[in-house]
Amino acid sequence: MNERDRCRSKGPELLNDLADKVSVALVELIELDKPLAEHVGLEVANRMATHWGGQLVYFPIGTAMKLSARDVSIWNDFNGNNHSDLARKYGVSLQWIYKIVKTMRAEDTARRQSALFPIE
Repeated sequence: MNERDRCRSKGPELLNDLADKVSVALVELIELDKPLAEHVGLEVANRMATHWGGQLVYFPIGTAMKLSARDVSIWNDFNGNNHSDLARKYGVSLQWIYKIVKTMRAEDTARRQSALFPIE
């Protein structure tokens, strides 16, 4: 019985799932060999249990982060006159594209202006 199987039979379902998700991510993202990835996944799960054990922890879905990344992609693809194309590409309304472009333009302008006048 390997390390993962021993822990699987003893550990709570959430920690086992965390270990699995971490090991899969390591294999997929940095091509770590599977046994080492599984070891690291278990280590992460154990450290999370030690650090947060006994606490009620809420994991947000991350919608805002995903939408923010989408908005940045839309802004990067925006060329000044392709609102309709972007609405189709990203599956949102034309009005939503106008709102995203307006918001991103304002953020970009604020970022550029703050660089011109640094606070000391």
